[in-house]
Amino acid sequence: MNGTHMHKPARKEKLGRLSNFQMPSILNRGYIIYLYHFADLKKAFDLYIKDGNDVLDIGCGNKPYEEYIQGLINPKEQTARYTGCDIVQSSAQKVDIICEATNIPEPSGTYDIVLCTQVIEHVFEHQKVFSEAYRLLKPGGYFIVSGPMVWSLHEEPYDFYRFTKYGFCELLTGSGFSIVHEKMGGGQWATFGQMFLHITSISAKNKFLRKILHVFCKPTVLFSNLFFPWIDKKFNNANYTLNYLFVGKK
Repeated sequence: MNGTHMHKPARKEKLGRLSNFQMPSILNRGYIIYLYHFADLKKAFDLYIKDGNDVLDIGCGNKPYEEYIQGLINPKEQTARYTGCDIVQSSAQKVDIICEATNIPEPSGTYDIVLCTQVIEHVFEHQKVFSEAYRLLKPGGYFIVSGPMVWSLHEEPYDFYRFTKYGFCELLTGSGFSIVHEKMGGGQWATFGQMFLHITSISAKNKFLRKILHVFCKPTVLFSNLFFPWIDKKFNNANYTLNYLFVGKK
């Protein structure tokens, strides 16, 4: 090293983002992660988001949960707010506040619910996100946060961390939250199955392997998406998971 620093490229504007809260096709190579993650999110939303709650979504992207959450907070056409912030504008122009996740220009005690899903691994100063969520919540409000434990590099070079359940616990309690909900997104077999599909997808870029795998592609994906979640229910190991979801209460 010669003492010079590498400069990261600016974050791209209008990046493609998840745009809905619907399960993908069973032939999708990301089916397994969504199977667990969407179920875990819906359970947390149903438990903690109530009629009339004001919600802030940190790292909202294209607001894939907007319709579902609006149905919870505004069932009778009330005026509860669902606000999204992100570091850049999303591909569907859904971001309301463009800002850093660690410095959100909203008054303290504004929101009943703060969300931060699949974002925390992209924030280098991640402890500040938890502190900012605590500041923005009303007393008794909830912080719903999730992030990967086993996952490939993505949105490089802005991919900094993977979190164990102990990491999430320390970040939440260290910011003043009490932990009221914890969920792991699949066990060892779900993790193995999802990584298998990722790895074979990467290998398929090789011309020779692509010809071989093309014949077996759809049956392999279908089998994997059915078999690995099934066997995961039978032999779940808590030492392996794709993802964690936690809820902290202020």
